[in-house]
Amino acid sequence: MLAQPVHCRPALPDEVHPALGMILGGGGKLADDQQVAEFLAFADQRRIVISDLWIAASGGVMLWAILPIVSPGRTTLLFAPSDPPHPHIVPAAGALLDTVCNKYAANDVQLAQVLLDPADDAGRRMLEAHGFRRMAELIYLHAAVRRPLPPPELPADLAQMNYTPQTHALFANAILASYQQSLDCPALNGVRRIEDIIAGHKAGGEFDPRHWYVLCDRNKPIEETTPIGVLLLSRLPRGDSAELVYLGLAPSARGKSLGDWMMRRAFTTAASMGVARLSLAVDSINAPALKLYYRFGMAKMGSKVAMMRKLI
Repeated sequence: MLAQPVHCRPALPDEVHPALGMILGGGGKLADDQQVAEFLAFADQRRIVISDLWIAASGGVMLWAILPIVSPGRTTLLFAPSDPPHPHIVPAAGALLDTVCNKYAANDVQLAQVLLDPADDAGRRMLEAHGFRRMAELIYLHAAVRRPLPPPELPADLAQMNYTPQTHALFANAILASYQQSLDCPALNGVRRIEDIIAGHKAGGEFDPRHWYVLCDRNKPIEETTPIGVLLLSRLPRGDSAELVYLGLAPSARGKSLGDWMMRRAFTTAASMGVARLSLAVDSINAPALKLYYRFGMAKMGSKVAMMRKLI
């Protein structure tokens, strides 16, 4: 039990470095000054609002910290210390979670997410006690980009289109169709509006409409065609890599080797960006997608459990 009341509030300017040291640290140690400085430089590059830091404090002692990072699409990713809180701090950490979630709910943010180490059972239990539920275990994959690569050939009856205001509806319909019977984060199906989903995908890196593709029937005009697949890529703003943001096929298009075409298109596009690596995240239960990615030489970097709380 804490001897004094817990106060949940925005971090003061002189508390930013200690709070980030707590969030970025691990193994019972705080992050050092250099790690904090590197994160601040990264945050400035990615336009992360450091003044959004919140802390839980008691008797002048900082107990827990959370940095909410709000993305287009009405979601926020909560960065918190990777070490689970000591039992006597759990109530303070939980109170801070609720305070931050309530604040962003009032600001029309729909979802809050936290990424956990798969072995962090204590952190998972704390989150579940405060309205979070397990969304998926995300497996992070990457592969080297080989250059040069010939562009893949599409089946004769299909056409690829890039993203434009005129094809926006095609991309929306393709994404929604790909969710049918999908094994990729099924807990999210129906939770978010398609416009929020697209906004979130655009914010995943450096959005370039030339790197977004939708597959359609070649023989129909754009206003009549039914999209059957979608591939979204973006260059990451830091480092020498691109991200496969999303790949999806409608049920009618599965089992026809179109996933292979999309992966060849992904590597060809990544090569055209001049990057060295292609990365992605996939739900651990999505066996067909994992087989596809491993077939194209992608290797596992790590995994995180995504926990989600619906705010509004």
